[in-house]
Amino acid sequence: MAGNRRAARIGSAVSGGTAVVTILVAMVTNYVTANPPTWAENSLLVWSVFGVLGAVSLGLVLWERRLAGEPEGGARPVALERIAAVSGHSMNPPAVSVPVRGRDAELERIGQLVRGPGGGMVVVCGAGGLGKTTLAAEAAARARAEGRVVVWIRWRDDATQLGQDLARAAHILGLPEARLEEARTGRVSLVDAVWEHLATVEGWLIVVDNVDTPTRVGPGSGSLSAYRGWLRPHGGGVLLVTSRDSSPQTWGPDADLLALDPLADKAGGAVLLDAAPRAGTEGEAEALAARLGGLPLGLNAAGTYLSVPTSRHRTFATYQHALENEFGDLLGAEHPAAATDPETARRVVRHTWDLSLDQLHHDGYTLARPVLQLLALLAPAPIPRSLITPSLVADATGLPATAATLDAALAGLHQYGLIRTPPRPLLRRQPNHL
Repeated sequence: MAGNRRAARIGSAVSGGTAVVTILVAMVTNYVTANPPTWAENSLLVWSVFGVLGAVSLGLVLWERRLAGEPEGGARPVALERIAAVSGHSMNPPAVSVPVRGRDAELERIGQLVRGPGGGMVVVCGAGGLGKTTLAAEAAARARAEGRVVVWIRWRDDATQLGQDLARAAHILGLPEARLEEARTGRVSLVDAVWEHLATVEGWLIVVDNVDTPTRVGPGSGSLSAYRGWLRPHGGGVLLVTSRDSSPQTWGPDADLLALDPLADKAGGAVLLDAAPRAGTEGEAEALAARLGGLPLGLNAAGTYLSVPTSRHRTFATYQHALENEFGDLLGAEHPAAATDPETARRVVRHTWDLSLDQLHHDGYTLARPVLQLLALLAPAPIPRSLITPSLVADATGLPATAATLDAALAGLHQYGLIRTPPRPLLRRQPNHL
């Protein structure tokens, strides 16, 4: 602020100096033309005086313009697209099509923050497969149903893109276009402009999903816990972040951390019964949930498998038997808490997917597994269907592929819940994405 006042005083002085020089030029001109003195007959002297005054006046004008365009606080111009333009991705939360089981306490805590006075930052954290995104999506749906403005942002490991998305979120919440223009030209810092505005607006929930690399959030290389970057707890609404990073040192003293545990047997059994209500008893469902380590991602994969009429294993008991006999190295059977180990979590999910892929291969979808492995190599973003061609699959896998066998493989993967299509708002703009 002191620097801004100093710049303003200098700018005022320069403007005054420019005006004084202009007046002097006019006075000399009028005097010389009305009452020409003896020295005015010396043309060299006259033009020298005019030249000096003109040069000084031009210099003052240029200096004034430079001061007017000088960024505040050393802010640099940023490549900020016009926020009013149509974005290339949806900012609506993903739909939750099934009940969220076993997370009542976490949802209530988030709801209290959303409904309460002031704002804050809550971080839903834990290992992969624990349902962090699903929990955030359910919280977003409830907040929207209560009349809050909800914006969903997916962390793409790109601080610049995160800045663009948060600027758009702030614009949705009323940040003037003129303020964004000041940030674009470098007269103000974009991150400060965004959060200064968000601090004045209440009744919003912004979700930033999958921030698994918080040290790269930016802007700059400063610590996230200093709260000078893109993620801050000082808005008028609630900022909800999901991440695998559960360290309080990462998120700072003002962040409310909600660390997720694997689901208890009863809640895990309910997830399986929601997906496959005719696959067995409540006790059998709970036993299978314990065998899967209480991981929602693994439970959903198993439930989807059991719901398909052509699956080899149609009951909770036979599915558990298959796990024990076909994948004897599966860990996490003794207690759901064993799944907090990331390697165990990956193994649980991998084996549930293996059962689904084995079933697809048995049904004749020979390209299902190699196509899924090919898709896993691509960036975590919607993949144009036109990109996955028979020639690409054949070159990448070494297997013969036709349009018909490729379509069948993708349909089978979708049927078993191993791939999904983007939300409908994105589909209307960009059809045929995976």
